[in-house]
Amino acid sequence: MFVVILFITFYLACVWMINQKYRYQQRFLIVVLGVLTLLIGFRDNWPDELPYVLAFQMAPYPWDFFRTATPDIGYAETGYFFLASVVKMIYNSSRFYLLVMGGLSMWLLYKNLDKYCLVPVIGLCDYVARFLLNRDFTQMRSSLAILILIYALIFIQKRKIVPYMLLVLLAYQFHHLSLLGVPLYFFAIYKIPKKYIVLGLILAVIGSQYLSESIAATVESYSSDFQYTTYVEGGYEEGKGLANPMVWFQIGILALFAFYEHPLAEKYDHYYLFRNTYFYSTLILIFFSQYTALSGRTSTVYATVEMFMLPMILGALPKKLRSLFLLGLGLVFLVFFYTKYNDSMSMIKAGQQQMIQVTQ
Repeated sequence: MFVVILFITFYLACVWMINQKYRYQQRFLIVVLGVLTLLIGFRDNWPDELPYVLAFQMAPYPWDFFRTATPDIGYAETGYFFLASVVKMIYNSSRFYLLVMGGLSMWLLYKNLDKYCLVPVIGLCDYVARFLLNRDFTQMRSSLAILILIYALIFIQKRKIVPYMLLVLLAYQFHHLSLLGVPLYFFAIYKIPKKYIVLGLILAVIGSQYLSESIAATVESYSSDFQYTTYVEGGYEEGKGLANPMVWFQIGILALFAFYEHPLAEKYDHYYLFRNTYFYSTLILIFFSQYTALSGRTSTVYATVEMFMLPMILGALPKKLRSLFLLGLGLVFLVFFYTKYNDSMSMIKAGQQQMIQVTQ
């Protein structure tokens, strides 16, 4: 119950900040991100926390990094392991390491919100509700990689392929899912007509149902090459398909964003960039919907631009509808945050019970 009250208070504070001067919003943003950095750094026994801590403890110092064989660190990306090595050189403390990595992601989040977001405080609410707990408290590598990929989007709009691909390469050193950024460049540089977006969604829905066996065969044949085997094994292959409410949530957001295309495209330079990127994410979510982890973890990379789209939609709405929209957003955000928090707490309890059984 305390978490619910805390999130509602946070959201109401963000809504109040909407009408404040932008510089005050920036200061509020910095304070909140500072607090989040402390919460990330001082968390305890969260899912996936132990592998990161153990990797940090096993990391050699930078001058020995390339002369030492990489131990079994629980993840494949040596770039993130090298960051652990650099942090260890500064101060050999696991707590300091978690604080630094959390702070690095929060700094990148600030840069992205400041660069792209019309109302940063609402974008922050979306990030906290939808992505924070799964990424920054759990899958730390994906947080860093995704925020780099989001920062790189500006180079798609400027059609500067070299700096864009260099940032994708950098993000790849931290998480291999960053390869999704390569085809996005060629997908997002065009102003795709709305009718093709509708057609693409229809074809994706049909294909996900009637080509499921072919999709499964293709996914599994490339799982080792692209190192996503863990996402298609065990219970992860039993996705909800089109019964997954996230599919329809993203379709709804995309439809609303496209409905206000005319006023938004005239007013905001990034409109088509965000629409195409979110369309790309939604197609991935639908196409791989038979897999729980694969569809969720691949689509969420670029679903992150939602934190820029929602404030743009808010700005396009008639004034009499904005309060209703904010109320609806608040309820949706609360459901997302509370669900993810409960899932995390359940995983923590399961891990603690497992440790008790091992020690008995």
